[in-house]
Amino acid sequence: MTRNYGGVLQYRDAAGPTGRERFSVTVFDDGSRTLRCQCWMDKVPLVRDVVYTVNERFEAVDCFVRVVSAGAWVGSGIFLFADNHAEAEAFTRQDGRIHQRIETPGRVKLFGSHPISVDIWKCTHTPADRPGTIQALTNCFSSSLAANGASGPLLNAKTYDVEFDGRETRQTSIGAFECLRYQWHTHTGRTLIMCTTGEDWLPVDVRVPETGRSYELIELTGDWR
Repeated sequence: MTRNYGGVLQYRDAAGPTGRERFSVTVFDDGSRTLRCQCWMDKVPLVRDVVYTVNERFEAVDCFVRVVSAGAWVGSGIFLFADNHAEAEAFTRQDGRIHQRIETPGRVKLFGSHPISVDIWKCTHTPADRPGTIQALTNCFSSSLAANGASGPLLNAKTYDVEFDGRETRQTSIGAFECLRYQWHTHTGRTLIMCTTGEDWLPVDVRVPETGRSYELIELTGDWR
């Protein structure tokens, strides 16, 4: 049966709240799911809208991304993923109208469109039977190579290095969650410690120890598992 769930993530740094992310997910009968998300970063300021669909294996199917920075439109793009290629039809302030088609060795595993609720799905492709081992997540793309996703959006080939780090109980403002803990090694001077729970791989808590930033689940509604 089709079901829906959603939530809100609070963005924070050492000085206090810096933004928020509101997401909702529909899980369909065939196991595919569509995530709809809006991210607000107050200090940039930046607003990102994302609609991202994955199949039952959390592999990329299609995505829409629209980015506005400092009150001005940056770009919009539609991205399509097949078994042997990725395509983009984008229009950006910097580059104008762009069409991309890139051959791939199979269906793209993850399209990093920059919401935390998408970042956490890296964990679905990182087996937990090799704790402490950095695993390279290949055949991926990102919509932007900027750390805050404020460029493009375009297809950018990407490899993500993720490590299963064990289990942890995370206490949040809405309760305690038994989580799987992963580390995403970005090689940019930042490590994201990502805590997720359930078969929906909910983003419970993400911390960046090098910068003091964190992203915490503060609302959760619907039929999540």
